[in-house]
Amino acid sequence: MKLANFYAAIGAMNKLAKASLAPKAAYSVLKFMRKFEVEAQIVDKQNDAIIHEICGTKPGEASSVTPGTPEFNTYMEKFSVVLDTDSDLEVCPLKFSALLDALEAEEGNVLSAQDLALMEVFFEADEEEKPEEKKPDLEIAK
Repeated sequence: MKLANFYAAIGAMNKLAKASLAPKAAYSVLKFMRKFEVEAQIVDKQNDAIIHEICGTKPGEASSVTPGTPEFNTYMEKFSVVLDTDSDLEVCPLKFSALLDALEAEEGNVLSAQDLALMEVFFEADEEEKPEEKKPDLEIAK
């Protein structure tokens, strides 16, 4: 998975961290969120460093890059390299369908379809149930 997945999902994962879940699911999410936050902070620090480099400012000084400027194009080129970097973080050992069940089981949990789409990559994929193959009935003509 790419660091872009982390950057895009920060808001959704923060919503998930505040959701009510059964203890077992909550524990799995908590353990994963600790690792997720480390990766997200790395991306955030790289983003800040690139902006400060382009603006010629030091950490702690206010800086920003205006869209549509040559500086913004430089920023996008450099930050795209960061976002395209592979992460070695393993997915949460909770199946995505189990997460959905846990969210649905507790009243008041509200996540958008977009939130779920951004988070799905961080959870174990559900095994696709394959329908039992039927062998065609072959009759030999006499």
